[in-house]
Amino acid sequence: MMLVKILEFGSNWWARFGHDPHDRYRYTRHAAYFNSTGVRCGSKMRRYWLVPGLIRFNGVGDFNPQFPSRALGEIFECTDLVFACGGNRVLFRRKVGRSCRPDYFLSVVSSGRFGPVSFETSDWKSESLIPIAVSHIRETQEAMLLMRAGDWIRSTLGIWQLTVAPNLRHGAALELV
Repeated sequence: MMLVKILEFGSNWWARFGHDPHDRYRYTRHAAYFNSTGVRCGSKMRRYWLVPGLIRFNGVGDFNPQFPSRALGEIFECTDLVFACGGNRVLFRRKVGRSCRPDYFLSVVSSGRFGPVSFETSDWKSESLIPIAVSHIRETQEAMLLMRAGDWIRSTLGIWQLTVAPNLRHGAALELV
């Protein structure tokens, strides 16, 4: 079990609904909502995973799929990262109080905003940083990461470090060192 503060979501969203067409909660309580990295190819969002993975919210949890941005800055109780069904998985179970201290911060890094990252090298990230998903095609990249305060990634623009401070939006941000 871990506590994760959401700083940003990946670009790729999808849902799975309950199987019973007569179930009145098929699209709400019995639904699951998924988020991962992705890259835009024409009018479609594609995964093109280097590291396959996703985060999941169940319909019975404290997540409103109509307004995902309301979860930004919130701390959730989550399962530990597991590798299942061909990729990394984290289930976000429920919100906890803002006075709780998160174990990790969910960050998303894109090549357009942070510069390209050489994911094939061994020194692209700090040791304790955990990639959930990484998508890459041509010059476009997006990575969903679990980071602790002080963790960093290296891009062509320099080293981006996670800084935790009360004056930052959502209490933490990646800053160029």
